[in-house]
Amino acid sequence: MTNPKVSVIVPIYNVEKYLDECMVSLLNQTLEDIEIILVDDESPDNCPKMCDEYANKDKRVKVVHKKNGGLSFARNSGLDVATGEYVAFIDSDDFIDLDMMEHLYNVATEYNADEVRCGIKFYVGGKFTERHDVDKLTVFRGKEQVVDFMLDVVGPLPECKRDVKYMMSSCCCIHSRKVIEDNHIRFLSERECLSEDLIWDIDLFSKMNCVVYVPECHYAYRMNPSSLTHQYSREKYQRNYNFFEILEEKLAGILAKEKYELHLLRSQMLYFRNSISGFVHNNGNVKDDVRYVLNDNFWKRLFSLYPFKRLPLKQRVYYTLAKLKSPTLMIILAKLK
Repeated sequence: MTNPKVSVIVPIYNVEKYLDECMVSLLNQTLEDIEIILVDDESPDNCPKMCDEYANKDKRVKVVHKKNGGLSFARNSGLDVATGEYVAFIDSDDFIDLDMMEHLYNVATEYNADEVRCGIKFYVGGKFTERHDVDKLTVFRGKEQVVDFMLDVVGPLPECKRDVKYMMSSCCCIHSRKVIEDNHIRFLSERECLSEDLIWDIDLFSKMNCVVYVPECHYAYRMNPSSLTHQYSREKYQRNYNFFEILEEKLAGILAKEKYELHLLRSQMLYFRNSISGFVHNNGNVKDDVRYVLNDNFWKRLFSLYPFKRLPLKQRVYYTLAKLKSPTLMIILAKLK
């Protein structure tokens, strides 16, 4: 029996409301030669039973029941049993176009790609907003081009108008399982490291020879403001430090500092803005929380290192005002965003 073309790994926790919509989009893929691995992360709702019912109805569905360990470890459990040529990750409250797997797999085969990415469409209130990072099929071939792409995923150079040139995500793509297994790549726990997807991306890209980006937005990301992804706290803010320590350690193991430093600093600047915005929209003790960020020596060091004059005007004005350390001003700017 031949291995499936793609293993689709779906971590599941407390998503009874959305699971059927996700599964309809997977079970009806135009690429039928796939396996769907449902990883029940000790979900407290009806999801474990639903998973078993899906497996009973379709032989392509595998179910892993495990003790709760979080999204990253659930993905790792899926990787441990995956047999496909390529691997895809789908979050269980999201859904995908019916031709996503066929399109990405065909491109991967045509270009002998280690990874193929597509665009994302954000799903809010029944409406889609598409994000296109490329306007045509784009190939990054050879170590140098893939590393340059990786650095732009970390953070763009100062002159770039977008704070995010290419979105980091493990979900809007298919990855070579051979590259993953040959290099023993697994996810770090999101409970210890913010943006575990970015660390995953770096581990992968550093071992890849060809990445292809297609402009089509096949992945529907459900925006849920009440989800863990969008909650903010000082504890979550403090995890920035550990994340950036791991991120720089990964980059330093691959490249000279002068090659990655500006990309890393731009990434840190975005986290500064997102931290301010996160506290402002969290309905907590907003002014004290924003002041807490503004007085953090981490950002003082960042502001002393970054070439702000090279930034586009909008970003340059924002960070110039941030140096004034006025919580009221930062709150106003965050609400205007």
